[in-house]
Amino acid sequence: MTNEEMLVERLIQALRAHGHSITSQRVMIFRALARRRDHPTAEALYEQLQREQAPDLSLATVYKNLHVFEEIGLARAVASPDGRARFDVPLVPHHHLFCTRCGAMVDIDDGVRVEIEPHLEEETGFRVTGVELVLEGVCPPCQGKPAKTRLWRQATRSVRSSS
Repeated sequence: MTNEEMLVERLIQALRAHGHSITSQRVMIFRALARRRDHPTAEALYEQLQREQAPDLSLATVYKNLHVFEEIGLARAVASPDGRARFDVPLVPHHHLFCTRCGAMVDIDDGVRVEIEPHLEEETGFRVTGVELVLEGVCPPCQGKPAKTRLWRQATRSVRSSS
């Protein structure tokens, strides 16, 4: 079973567990999101699907289903510094790099450590259950430099082909 097939199976199980119907549009939208590594906005995902697969698809349907995927824990909205929600299928916890020039967003799987001081929870009473970090900067292509990592090339290719 491929990674995509496993993700779709998880989608179907999670939809059932949360009392949602399994529709071809939901599966199509989820597959398209899971294939992307560039953290698309709802609008970008909608444009791709409308162009490639479903010309009658509405933007409202894409938004509705992205929020269903969030609700059942199979997608998350990543707040980007440009104020636009971008969506991600989080296979493992990770952070993000955001290019302030072109808007590209890529995953950081390693290299960043976030430490929460114990007094934070004691002083605020807030129980921290997760941390998500978005680092801002300028990507190699916007600097006029070749990208140094395989991860960046994969993400950049997706950004350019889907814009």
